[in-house]
Amino acid sequence: MQTEPTRKSRRFVPVWVLLCTVAMLIAVPGVWSWAQFRRANQFRGETFRIGVDHNPPNHDWSEQEGATGFDVDVLNDAARRAGVTLDWVFCPRWSSAVQLDGSIDLWPVGYYRPGELPGVHQTRPWNEIQHAWIWERGRMPVGPERLDRKRVAVVDRRVTQALVLQSFPNMDFLLTPSRLESLNAMCAGRADLAFLNTRVLEEVLLNRPANCRTTMFQVQSLPDLISPMSIFSRMESAGVAEVLRDRIDEMLVDGTVVGFAEKWFSLSGSEVRQASRLKERTLGLKWLAALCVVMALAIGLLVWLIRNLRLARAGADRSRQLQAEFLANVSHEIRTPMNGVLGTADLMLDTVADPEIREQIETIRESAYGQLELLNQILDQSKIDSGVLLLEMTPFSLRRLVEQVEKTFLPVARRKGIWLRSDITPDLPEMVQGDGLRIRQVLTNLVNNAVKFTADGGVEIAVRAELSGGTVAVSFVVSDTGIGIPNNVLGTIFEKFRQVDASTTRRYGGTGLGLSISRQLVRLMGGDLTVESELGKGSQFRFSVSLAASRAAVKPKAPLEKTVTPTGLTILLVEDNLVNQRVAQALLQRLGATVVLAGNGLEAVAKCRERKFDAVLMDCHMPEMDGYAATIEIRKSAGPNCRVPIVALTAGVSGEERRKALQSGMDGFLAKPVSREELALTLVALPRRASPAA
Repeated sequence: MQTEPTRKSRRFVPVWVLLCTVAMLIAVPGVWSWAQFRRANQFRGETFRIGVDHNPPNHDWSEQEGATGFDVDVLNDAARRAGVTLDWVFCPRWSSAVQLDGSIDLWPVGYYRPGELPGVHQTRPWNEIQHAWIWERGRMPVGPERLDRKRVAVVDRRVTQALVLQSFPNMDFLLTPSRLESLNAMCAGRADLAFLNTRVLEEVLLNRPANCRTTMFQVQSLPDLISPMSIFSRMESAGVAEVLRDRIDEMLVDGTVVGFAEKWFSLSGSEVRQASRLKERTLGLKWLAALCVVMALAIGLLVWLIRNLRLARAGADRSRQLQAEFLANVSHEIRTPMNGVLGTADLMLDTVADPEIREQIETIRESAYGQLELLNQILDQSKIDSGVLLLEMTPFSLRRLVEQVEKTFLPVARRKGIWLRSDITPDLPEMVQGDGLRIRQVLTNLVNNAVKFTADGGVEIAVRAELSGGTVAVSFVVSDTGIGIPNNVLGTIFEKFRQVDASTTRRYGGTGLGLSISRQLVRLMGGDLTVESELGKGSQFRFSVSLAASRAAVKPKAPLEKTVTPTGLTILLVEDNLVNQRVAQALLQRLGATVVLAGNGLEAVAKCRERKFDAVLMDCHMPEMDGYAATIEIRKSAGPNCRVPIVALTAGVSGEERRKALQSGMDGFLAKPVSREELALTLVALPRRASPAA
């Protein structure tokens, strides 16, 4: 009887504290939300005049369309959310309109200069603009680092002039009425270089003035000259300016501003995306800080958010790594359905006799392989940029590699009516040590380009070797009698996304990544890739690499008693994707194998305990249990399949995927999409493994 009141009193205190805490958590955010709601809606239904001038692509004016541009889209959407109407008015000079005659209430964006503009209200910055020098290539060989007494074309605005003088005080100005005129003056020789922001730079390069049609430009961004931009207004309109600024915060978080940036900008849109990410973290931090005032337990959550905010800022320094990871995931997701497309096309070619339908199926296959080639180029470039591309040193036959590349392109050359031959020195060692896969990739790209751009004559692959001690210096020359390359683009042909001209892309296709990747791969191997060409007569691409001499002999074919043939094999196919499961099953059955299916690693382990298999094809990424864990479990078991050959069949193509597969106990690796020939060769090469009980 005496313990009951004590039990109730102990229970009462924490409940009371909890109820008060809950009430505070509800009341404080509620009061704050109500205040925010009143502020956000106090101008609903009103109309405000906002100025605009000619400043594309940020904002522009035409009699036909009125106000257009990135700033216009952002402010219109912010006004829609705030329930106000914006009446856009053309104003050639914003300062007089806002500060003097009051013909407008707002200006969409201006350089943030607190305290410098009396009578003008400036909101918090909602955007940033980076600046750059642009000059005619060849006119300033010393580069823009020596700018004393240089004549620079600058827009006739005090803030722009002050921005330049702040960092480059000894320059002479040529004032122009617009940024387009600045570029025009530079091209006409009236100025040594022009000072533009990067967003306008995109516009003027795409829509060049008459004097700049054929000018080759050099551009240098100025990362230290980043200008914050805010909404300007008259003091009487400061309230609506701040409401619009708050709505832009919402748009930064939900991605609306990013969408407008991608619509109007091609390169500088990344700045807006980064600002959006940082704004999202900042707003989240403010919410948690408010909760921390009410509840001490939220301090831990605030610390977590601060850590995330710091990580988000640090993420800008490792954006290349994140890009590489993203592309690897995209590659996996693309290769998975592509495996189904190519596998189904191969199966259809076996059963369709009609020439027209076969041609359509071949078109599907060629298009799919073209997409894969593009994907591989983007992945390689990402790995190179991130510094994660590693060379694998393995023994290989260089002579056989060159012959295989020649054999690959010989049918294409014959269809075009040109010759393709190889000239390999007899002194070439039979086996060398190096990254044969990357050498094949470079050689394949060069031969592919040579065949593509040659209509008459032919292509030759010449290989020479010089042995010095234990090192073999190998030089490759891929010569063609094709269209050649103009002298004015020879110096840039190895740059990313660079081709001879736009007509080359339209006629022959391609992304302009192949040669850039090839040169970087050759340089990773200690050599260099160069070109000599004459327009209309052909080109010669040369590269050399140093390889280690290898004592390994060319592997002979394995004895018949140690190999198996696909016909008659019982194979366990472990695949969670139903489309790829059906395609792989059909391919294996065409090879004469009996197929047993499993949808994940757990099913595979269970089936391996029930019966014996000749081989297992294992997908690596599956629900419940992945292929790596399943392989480890099978190897640990004491059943008849503990030593069964297991081959990874996965859309992952990174070196890490291969290492994980081998470390888990797998015997081989097949990357999707896989052809029937690859599948057959892999199965033939698998050794028979007797179980411990045998």
